[in-house]
Amino acid sequence: MKIAGVVAEYNPFHNGHKYQLEETRKAGATHIVVVMSGAAVQRGDVAVYDKYSRARVAIENGADLVIELPCPYSCSSAERFAKAAVQLLAGFGKDGVSMLSFGCEDADMDLLQKAADISSELDDSQYVRDMLENGVSYPAAIASAAGIPAISAVFDKPNNMLAIEYIKAVRKYAPWMSPHAVERSGAAHDSRVSSGSIASASHIRDMIRAGEDYSSFVPAVMEGEPFLIENADKALLMKIMTANSELSRLPDMSANLVRRFINTRDTKCELINTPADFAGLFKHKAVTLARVRRMILYLALGVTSRDFFDVPYGRVLALNDRGREIFSACKEPVLKYGTSLAGLEKLSSRAARISELERSAVTFQQLCVKGSPDFKSEYTRKIVLSR
Repeated sequence: MKIAGVVAEYNPFHNGHKYQLEETRKAGATHIVVVMSGAAVQRGDVAVYDKYSRARVAIENGADLVIELPCPYSCSSAERFAKAAVQLLAGFGKDGVSMLSFGCEDADMDLLQKAADISSELDDSQYVRDMLENGVSYPAAIASAAGIPAISAVFDKPNNMLAIEYIKAVRKYAPWMSPHAVERSGAAHDSRVSSGSIASASHIRDMIRAGEDYSSFVPAVMEGEPFLIENADKALLMKIMTANSELSRLPDMSANLVRRFINTRDTKCELINTPADFAGLFKHKAVTLARVRRMILYLALGVTSRDFFDVPYGRVLALNDRGREIFSACKEPVLKYGTSLAGLEKLSSRAARISELERSAVTFQQLCVKGSPDFKSEYTRKIVLSR
């Protein structure tokens, strides 16, 4: 048995994701565990479909076990996102997941390993900190500090950055895992142009928003009304326009950013009709649009800088017979896995907090519909079981 881990959002699950799972099998994996984002996703948005529907499609198309990556980790920076996901995979123990498979623009593992080395060395670099203070983005600052053209180019691509963070997290939390890169096929990350039967998740979400047929890019069309964050614009605007003392408790929120937030809101309020308007006015060279969107989502969900402790449990969303075999094979797990949220949240005060935040994310996601929301309790949802 060779168990591979995959980290994903599946927002939604498309043919490129299926290709990655197939390539992971070809690399020798007999069983695949997917750590998948729950209701909130990394770009500071809600997932376009609920996690159980996305987990079902994953199980039907190559995954064997789907574990939830909950809020706040699922909607955080690449570093926190990768760290929490690897912790969930490492929790099966040393006889569990032995390979971490990820998709990226450059599948040269030697190059990615060197980039991870440099990234680790520069984490506390004064040069990088100075560049960030001067409005340079983190990837650009690291690339400049690296000073090696071939390495610098690696940092220019979003999935490469995630791959580097996965490698760094594996070294720290699961050194027995071997990283395995699968080169992205077809459309690039966030590309609005398709390539054959492959389109980026961003392009597919745009098609879903427009009510267009996207069936040629996915193994299965999702049923039901999609969750679109713009349907909750008024609720988000309420948070933006009334936030005060809670701003200083948000993750990655310096005193300068708090002042910028309040100044943007109060002096340019006549230009702010939507959260997107605010985000566009707030962002600048050192603060990307995705980071501003995450900031707004943190504010809406009540996430604070104190909420990023080690992941306290692993919640099962879906599994098949091979997924059951994974649990049987892992004799010494170091993390508690289960299907009952009521049981998992009783493990500790930190477990209760993560449960609270994910439930808040689910509630907010369910508000992101055109009509009346159809609220479903996280305590009564049934996991996806398959043969």
